[in-house]
Amino acid sequence: MRLLVSVLFLAVFALPAAAQAPEELPGMAALPDLGDLPEPTRYLAGYVSAGGGWSVPFGGHWGDRTSGFKPSQAFSLSAARRVDELLGYGLETTYAWNHVNRDVSDLKVKIFALTPFIRLSFPEGDTVYYGVLGAGLYQWNQPSFTAAGTRYSSDSGSSGGINLGAGVSYPFWFGTRLGLDLRWHHIFNMKGSNFSLDTADNFNVMLALHYGVWKDRK
Repeated sequence: MRLLVSVLFLAVFALPAAAQAPEELPGMAALPDLGDLPEPTRYLAGYVSAGGGWSVPFGGHWGDRTSGFKPSQAFSLSAARRVDELLGYGLETTYAWNHVNRDVSDLKVKIFALTPFIRLSFPEGDTVYYGVLGAGLYQWNQPSFTAAGTRYSSDSGSSGGINLGAGVSYPFWFGTRLGLDLRWHHIFNMKGSNFSLDTADNFNVMLALHYGVWKDRK
């Protein structure tokens, strides 16, 4: 009986020592606490944007208030990839489909642009300010029209161009951002068989919706 009591007594005191033994053995490190492991962080890898507003001609014959062309509704679509918190790059399409001549109501010009761009972002709290510089191809189209009893055939052409602007966006709904995009578009040469405009400048005012694409940083 005394032997059995002695064995139980030694077992009770040996269990705590055995539980601590792995930490005390040389060459073995304690397992890390799961609460100490770093959580994966998320970063903005890119975004897609859609905008709608107005394209306003200005300067030269294109923007003349008596014989030039009127503002047109316009929209834009773009997709971009972020390099870091400051720099991003992407591709944008812009379409204005109803620039009507002020003298000849049948004469309308449509302009489609495809422009790669770079974008610099400057976040301040929940607000993001940004600047954009783009360059690419501008395609214009003029359907057939009648002026002073004469029928003119349709025409189209393309030219290089640039755009420059800035914007601001704010948190909106379900992870999207809503803001204002202001852009100057300059077409180097817009000439056709029915009219010659040389260069053409538009000032685009867009309400833009941005949706970010997020990834986990490992």
